[in-house]
Amino acid sequence: MREKKKLTDIKIQLTLDIYDLAWMASLAVLFVVMLEMFYRMIVNYNGRYETDVKYYVTDIAQTGEEVHRLMGFMFKAFYNINRGTLEANVYLAAVIVLIVIVSYFVIRYFVESDGYIDTVPRRSMQFMALAMLFIGPIYMPVLHEYFYIKSFYSFAWHSPTQQSMTLFAMISAVCFIEMYMTYEKKGIRPRLWTATMVSTLIATGFKPSYTIDLALAIVVMFVIDLIKDRREGFAKRFGQMFIMGCSIVPSGLYMIWLYFKEFAESTQLDEEHEILLSIAPLLEYKGLWAAVLFGITFPIVVFVFNSSRFKDVKYRVILYIFITGVLQWAFIEETGTRANYGNFTWGRMIGCWFLTLAACPVFLETRYDKDMLGRNSEKRKAFITLTSAVLILAICSQAYYLWLVVTGRGWYH
Repeated sequence: MREKKKLTDIKIQLTLDIYDLAWMASLAVLFVVMLEMFYRMIVNYNGRYETDVKYYVTDIAQTGEEVHRLMGFMFKAFYNINRGTLEANVYLAAVIVLIVIVSYFVIRYFVESDGYIDTVPRRSMQFMALAMLFIGPIYMPVLHEYFYIKSFYSFAWHSPTQQSMTLFAMISAVCFIEMYMTYEKKGIRPRLWTATMVSTLIATGFKPSYTIDLALAIVVMFVIDLIKDRREGFAKRFGQMFIMGCSIVPSGLYMIWLYFKEFAESTQLDEEHEILLSIAPLLEYKGLWAAVLFGITFPIVVFVFNSSRFKDVKYRVILYIFITGVLQWAFIEETGTRANYGNFTWGRMIGCWFLTLAACPVFLETRYDKDMLGRNSEKRKAFITLTSAVLILAICSQAYYLWLVVTGRGWYH
């Protein structure tokens, strides 16, 4: 029998290189820049920072407006600590940094699961995690002269609800994917089920868009898997899938409650408004093909060369979340004043975020595995050239967009 080691006998080795230090320095700079940006948004500095931030951080707390979402409860609590905005400012900046850190762990999880953890350098995964904030629409004169508005996908620097939802949605997605990938061999692990339930509920508390995507994706995925898979043990697998699906039931109950509080008729501004199934959002979108082509160029190029990745459960789940997010935006709309809020557009945005995030490990694995796509082949050379060019253009475009936002030129470009 192997002798158990005492806690004092276990040595933890932490090896940091110059790239780790550079990454941590980048996160520190990002935190400082975000502190300044959100401060300006909170006070609407010189009247040039009209965003949702001031509404959540100060207006709700000072007016005593009734709130039904987690963001409202949080910022009321922050404001009441010392009747100021410092705590909210720090929270907002910290969320952006945490998005980068969690993105790194998600990318690392995919790389390790794909079997490339010894091939892909840690510094490259760190770079891609930081780049995730900037892999968005490519500004293209004449063809697509937009950074955010009229773009299919871009990071919403002005929306604290979207940012907080994104943070917990990534945790939820990875926990669910791991639970789904291993349930037949290891059963449904309580810790993963609980982590999925809690993280999904928190994400839903900030904004329900991701949960709608996930719920639809789970239904589609389970139905397809049960129909195409005729192995023995159908009843057992159905039961296990049902239990996994129950992890999002608390989020569903919250959304039902929220619907009757905020989305039902005559509950806001004394006007009737409702949620409809409609194709209008799709038909009324101007320049759709340019928005798609220049908005999610990076994942499009990556997966055109690596479409077989969607045979893998991990990437298939992400694909379903992306598709259901686009369908949510294209066929569900609100009427009345709330029609201008774009609530169902966020489903498309978070779907594009996940598709882009999933493209990062595929890009890195193809970049460092010299035999992938054929060593020295024309196909491989085309992939490296196109993806590198797209990545540079996207990062430059969105870094400039962030500069516009930080310096008070508005988020609506």
